[in-house]
Amino acid sequence: MTTKPSDAPWADEPFHLISTPSTSLNASHSHVYCASEMAHAHNVIIRGLNAIIQQAPHVAVSIDKGYKAQDVKDLLFYTQSWAKMVHHHHWVEESFIFPKIEEFSGRPGLMDDPKHQHELFHGGMERLLAYSATTKPEEYRWDEPGGMKEIVDSFSKHLTDHLYAEIDVFLGMKDLDGVGLKKTWDQAEEIAKQTGSIGMLYDVFPCVLGCADKTYEGGHPFPPLPWIMPYLVKYWFAAGNGSWRFNPCDWWGQPQPLAFVPRGSA
Repeated sequence: MTTKPSDAPWADEPFHLISTPSTSLNASHSHVYCASEMAHAHNVIIRGLNAIIQQAPHVAVSIDKGYKAQDVKDLLFYTQSWAKMVHHHHWVEESFIFPKIEEFSGRPGLMDDPKHQHELFHGGMERLLAYSATTKPEEYRWDEPGGMKEIVDSFSKHLTDHLYAEIDVFLGMKDLDGVGLKKTWDQAEEIAKQTGSIGMLYDVFPCVLGCADKTYEGGHPFPPLPWIMPYLVKYWFAAGNGSWRFNPCDWWGQPQPLAFVPRGSA
């Protein structure tokens, strides 16, 4: 359950969040642990997508009264950062997590379904990344033909269907050796951490922190980052960037009202 900051629409809709398997299953089992960790990561992605969908229609475009170029510029950078976050997540899966699991299990092709699902939304994600990176504020449109809504609608269901389905893939690994699966997961996770870059501290990390609701279902300590990271992001890497107004949570994972959703619009 989400602790919503108000009665106004928030980042738990229109696409529903994933129930963490460990809330109903024994997390000491490795397949439940892995599925739960993946659910946390996927919920970060879903909250970011929902935050964009909920707020973008309320950001005035150049032909509207109240248009502010900086608001649009911030929205586009936020969207670009979200797309980079999703791209990095799936790159880590295909480059490290999936191969490691297939190697450990001795089952080539075990992760083929998730990989094929990636292909269904990859093109749309690339279009969104290009649109958000190259569109000038005065040219931005949300719901006109060729606008950002059209791009988001082209892939969002494929993306969220994949995010939901992949949890069941991990829950289906209960017949694998638990110790070996946990070791494999930890190895892949460590390799993934080493692939991060300083540049990600300016876009991907602020998006991750701002979409990780630590109150969800009573509280989850995700993402597993050093305690000082939120301070570094808030006071250094994200400082002065208005894009993070679009985040649904503050830097410490507490839900906050969506900045561009009118109050009383529930």
